[in-house]
This record gives sequence, C-alpha cells and structure tokens, in this order.
Amino acid sequence: MEDTELNPKHRRKLLRVTAFEEKFKKPPESPKPLSERIRTQCRDYFSKRKLIKTVHANFPFIGLLRKYKLKESLANDVISGLTVGIMQIPQGMAYALLGSLPPIVGLYTSFFGPLIYFFLGTSRHASMGTIAIVSLMIASVLDTRLGGGVDPGNAFPVTNVTATSTSVNITNITTPSQVSTMTSAFSEIDLQKIQMTAALSFISGFVMIFLGKINMGLVATYMSEPMVCGFTSAVAIHVLTSQAKHVLGINVGRHNGVFKVIKTWIDIFKNIVTINWAAVITSIICILAIYAVKIHVNLRFKAKLKIPIPIEIIVVAIATTISHFAKFKTNYEVNVLEDIPSGLPAPAIPDVTLVGESFKDAVIIGIVAFIQSVSMAKILARKNNYHINPNQEMVAYGAGSVLNSVFSGYIPAASVARSMVQEGAGGHTQVASLFGCLVVLVVILAIGPLFYSLPKCVLSCVILVNLRSMFLQFLELKPLWKKSKYDFMIWVVTFLATVILDADIGIGIGIVFSILTVAIRTQRPEFYRAGIIDGQYIKSTEKYNEVQEEQSIKIVHFQSPLYFANSEMFVKAVRVASNIDPEQIKKVRKQAEKAVNVKPENVTAENGIPDSELDEVLVPNHTENQPCREAILLDMSGVPFLDVVGVKTLRRVFNEYNSIDVDVMLAGCSDGVLDILRSTDFMSEKEDFIFVDVESAIESYRGSSSGTE
Repeated sequence: MEDTELNPKHRRKLLRVTAFEEKFKKPPESPKPLSERIRTQCRDYFSKRKLIKTVHANFPFIGLLRKYKLKESLANDVISGLTVGIMQIPQGMAYALLGSLPPIVGLYTSFFGPLIYFFLGTSRHASMGTIAIVSLMIASVLDTRLGGGVDPGNAFPVTNVTATSTSVNITNITTPSQVSTMTSAFSEIDLQKIQMTAALSFISGFVMIFLGKINMGLVATYMSEPMVCGFTSAVAIHVLTSQAKHVLGINVGRHNGVFKVIKTWIDIFKNIVTINWAAVITSIICILAIYAVKIHVNLRFKAKLKIPIPIEIIVVAIATTISHFAKFKTNYEVNVLEDIPSGLPAPAIPDVTLVGESFKDAVIIGIVAFIQSVSMAKILARKNNYHINPNQEMVAYGAGSVLNSVFSGYIPAASVARSMVQEGAGGHTQVASLFGCLVVLVVILAIGPLFYSLPKCVLSCVILVNLRSMFLQFLELKPLWKKSKYDFMIWVVTFLATVILDADIGIGIGIVFSILTVAIRTQRPEFYRAGIIDGQYIKSTEKYNEVQEEQSIKIVHFQSPLYFANSEMFVKAVRVASNIDPEQIKKVRKQAEKAVNVKPENVTAENGIPDSELDEVLVPNHTENQPCREAILLDMSGVPFLDVVGVKTLRRVFNEYNSIDVDVMLAGCSDGVLDILRSTDFMSEKEDFIFVDVESAIESYRGSSSGTE
C-alpha cells in the first residue's frame, strides 16, 4: 500500500480537488497537426462506411425494407393502412374547408404527405396528412391576405362566384392559369388561395429542411408539454368557434386577428334567430352517430375489434346520399360541397413572391406542425420500443410541405387520432401509409365528384368530434395545479393568450412565458442548512430527523445554477442557511468595542455584547474548548453551472466571511463548474478550500482543527 494511503496528512490533501485531479485526471491529448486532422476528417467523411450511414440516415425506408418481415407485418400494415386511408377522406376534406380551401386540396395533402413521409420519416406509426391546428393557421393567413375575396356570409370557399365578382387584396398575384389545379370547378378566389397556400408551404418546407439539417430538431424542447396542451386546447376553441356557425346554419362574417373568437361569438348570438334547422338537425344526428360509434363502440371494444368501424366515411356516404335525393341545397338551403374535380393536379413550382410579409407565418406554422407531429411520434415510439430522429423528422415534414406545395396541397402533420388508429389497428411499419395513400388516390381519381351533395355541416361534425381529445385536456388542469403551480400557469397563460389574441401570438407568448418561469425558478432557488444522516446522507436539518451537524461547520446546500440573475439570492441563501451574517456581525463587534469603554448595565460581562444582539445572530465563538475557526461548507453538487458573475459572487462570499474569521469551503463541484473556476483563476487562489465532496471537506477540516496537519 502506498504511503499516501497510510499517511492521514497526505490523505487529507488528496481530498482537495487539485490533488485529486493531479493523481487521477487524464492528461489532455496533445493536439494533432492541422494537416493530419484534415486528412483524418476527409478520410472518415468520404469513406464507404460513412456514405452508407449517411444514405441510411437520410432515407430511413431503406433500412425498413431490408428488415421488413412479409409474413409478420404485411397483413397488419394492409389492414391499418386501409383503415387510416378511409379516415383520411372525410378528415382531409373537412380540414381543408377549415383552412378556407377547396376540399380537394385536403385530399391532395392526404395523399402526397404520407407518400413522401414513407421515404424520409423515422416513425413507424405517425399518420401524416391534414390536422386542425395547421388548417386553422392557414385560414388565418388566407383571410388576412385575401380577406376581400371571402364571402362574409360563408366562411368556406365560395365555389360559384365568377372572376369578376371577387376583389383581392393582394399585390403581384399571378393569373389563375398558372395554378396547377387548372379547372373550371374553382372560382378565382379559390385559385388565389391555392396559390398563396402553396407558396406558404413551399417556403415553410425549405425552412424546415434547413433547420433539420443543422440539427435544430431540439426546438421541440422549448415547447413544454403544458404549453403544447394549453395551445392545442385553445386551438380547439378556435376550431369550435369557426364551425359553430356552419353547424347552426348561420351566415355571419369571418373575423381575423386579435379578439376574433369573441367577435365571432357576438355575431353568432346576434344572428341566432336565423338558424337553419335543417343544418342543425343534420349536425346533431351526425355528431351523435360519430361520437357513439367512435367512443362507445370502437374505443370500448377496441380489444375485440380487429379494425375500428369507419363511422366517419359511413356518415359522409349516408349524408351525401340523403342530401342528393332530398335536395337539401334546393329545398332547405343547406350549403353543400358542389363540384369536386377529379384527377391529380399537374405539378407547378409555387410563386414564392406571394409570401411577402407572411414569411414568419410560414415558419411558425411549420414549427407548430413539427411540434405536434414529433410529440405524437415520440409517444408511439416509446410505446413500441423504438427511437425516432427529431432532426430527420423535421426534414421529412419539410419535404412533405415542399412536395404538397408543388401539387397544390399544404403543410402536412401527424394526426393524433389517425396515428393512434394506425398503431391500434396493428400497423407495424410505415408501409401501412402506402396502402392509405392508395385509398385516397382512388377518391381523387374517380370518387371525388360523387361528394357533390355532401352538406358542409357534416364535415364540421367530423371536425368537432375529433376535437374530443383536445377538450379532455381541460380535465388535466386540477391535477396539474397540485403537481406544479408553474406548469399550471404556463398552461393557462398559453391558453388565454391563444384564445383571446390569436394562434401565432399565443404560441409566442407561451414560449416566452415558459422561458420566463425558468428564470423565476432560478431566482427563487431551493437552499437549506444540511447535515449528515447515518454518516452518508446529506439532508436538510429542517425536513429530516436524526440529522447530525458538525460543531464548527455549517453545511449550506444550494439547488440552482449560480449566475447573474440569482447572484444576490445566493449571498442571501448563505447568510440565512448558515445563520451567520457578516454585516451584522461587524456591526455587533463595533458596538461591542464601544461598549467595552462605556460598560453599560445591559452588556454581558463575558464579551461586552448586548444580549438582544446575541439572540439575533450567531457570532463565531472561539474559546479554549473550541480553538478552531467557524467554517461554512457550500455543497455545490446542486449547481449545474455558473457564469463569470457567479464566480465573482463566490469571491465576495469568501472575502466577507474571511473578514470575520469564518472559513468558506466548496465541495461537490461538477467538472463544468470546476472548468470555469479554473479559467477565472479562482481555483488557484482558493485551491486549499475546494474539495471533492462534502465528506472529504469535513474529514479534512477535522484533521486541520485537531492539529495533525
């Protein structure tokens, strides 16, 4: 055994960080010449192994197909794919109308979105296509830029107006002949909306691809779960508001910008006497039918049903048939879809100059689509024991937006409902999405025109029932309040900002407020006076029993980063937890010095300090029975990082307590904290007072106080 292990004096020295690192820390590797590093990087980057790895990372479907098991997976993928494909039809048309676009645009998105995701996505179960949030945000942009072209009595695109009957508040608009979906079924305003949406999707897609390639998939970490839940719940209110007038058959104007939810409901109540009872009765029947089957049959008997009953497409088919033969449009003035073009649109590069001032909207919508999609993908990945790549997911979503924009679609995203169905119906891989695309393709090529007589209120019912999961999030508020007040406030602030103001403003306020709560938490850190339980556990003296404290050492635990925002709080925490206030002690000592000369009656004979002052503060006491100095041991194990201001604060603490004959020690510093202490010369100045851990500091201090060192 080495001498250093036998000699207590050398053992205590080893407990200090400098000696510990000198003995055990690996020396830094000597830097290689620049030319050699360049050659190594080039050799690794252009190697065959690196090339194969890069191809597989950018095109995950290659690995999927190589490992695909036909016997085990194909049947399940076919069933789940066809099931989701059937769901895509009514939802695609409904969400396109929610986005103030012709219904066929939603079908284009439901076809090209899953198709490109099969090649580039890393989730096995995410169902790409149209979703409510993206559609609503698209509608907000279109109504702002093309507000003059929207019929104030109809929030859906008007399909029977002529080019001369519309006015467009947009500059540099291209002619309708340049739109890929060239057909007489679209009005001029519909064509202009398709153009604008394609341009937004094109820009959004390329921004998402760029962000994914520079590894910005971590943007999802800045949107906490409470913030996303509050935002999606608020969007559900927006969607409900936009669909209420169609369910009721009321013709009211469409509002944009802040307070649009409030303004819309005011208009609805003003025109409540104009309710179209045919639309109301139709909506009630459809909502009850869809809800009953989805919740009380599909969900309740999920284990017994091989595939869920496609109630949405059944309701759509029945409603279309009844509307056609009963002539809902003519006899009851119920709005119907009317002409739906058949066939795939010709590809065309969007005119990006149309985006203009809406560039930020394109980026925000893309990020929102990414956040919802990657959140859903992560949930399903954890459930089925596989991993996704957030950066590659961002690239996949961006590529989907670009492809959709070329074929007159818009930004796709993963639907919670469809993804759960795809996974619940037994789907094993993204091969299921290919079979879903086939179903949508058949509708686009041949069946679409058959939906001419479908009442729009039926599609509104499809949307409203699918908002159920978003509305159920309100039930999480009460338990969230009990779990975390900060998370509760994030949820509420994001929700209120989104509902009262607008979706893009609300999400911005939600992110800023979430970051603000982090700053507030660090400014109100947890700190406490600590002791040792059973010789090994460092715990609070207030919260635990049988905590033993060293007679001359006050252990202070600080649980937070130490940086510019909470430096003063750190100083206060040390004073409160140790019960030693340098300023107060200096003041008491000055009074004691004066009292020695004056000798008033209320001064103690022992040391000349007033009794009242002795009660308020602990004064370091050095008697013959206690020859060692008082010491404060700062347990830094709960400090993840500190900045330059934090180092200055530590110097201040050391200097203030040293001036009153109180030693200060640091213990349990992380490597990152030690690095900045070393770079600011703090380590070299105070190396004798920086220890590996709390036990080492106590052991060393015991030895020094006993005089063995």
